[in-house]
Amino acid sequence: MTEYLVSYDLKETNPKPHKEFVLAAEKQGFLYVYKADDLFRLPNTTIWGNFTDKDAARDAFEHAKTAAEKKLGITIVLEKRTISKFSDFYIRSDRRKAAEAKWTGTTDFETCRKHQLNDPYFAY
Repeated sequence: MTEYLVSYDLKETNPKPHKEFVLAAEKQGFLYVYKADDLFRLPNTTIWGNFTDKDAARDAFEHAKTAAEKKLGITIVLEKRTISKFSDFYIRSDRRKAAEAKWTGTTDFETCRKHQLNDPYFAY
């Protein structure tokens, strides 16, 4: 499995689609918290996940969009999206902290997921 980074823009609508999309994306294996030395909150409308290839990442993104649309009862307009391997990078964020033991999993992905779901510091 390879880490893929997805940066995207959703059109502003009423109701706003962002939070519901992020919740649906998490269920498809995407997170906005990333673990390097510390845990980092990625920029808004940027998520990552472990997928077999870029097509699997794209399909998971589309499933999340469809699930969010159903929950909101609207069509979400995807204005832009880029999907790339997340391998050689620099990361900087104003939202970073060391992992807390109570939310530490057996893998970095599990640790990121537990912090994203439970740590109020990283709340969407």
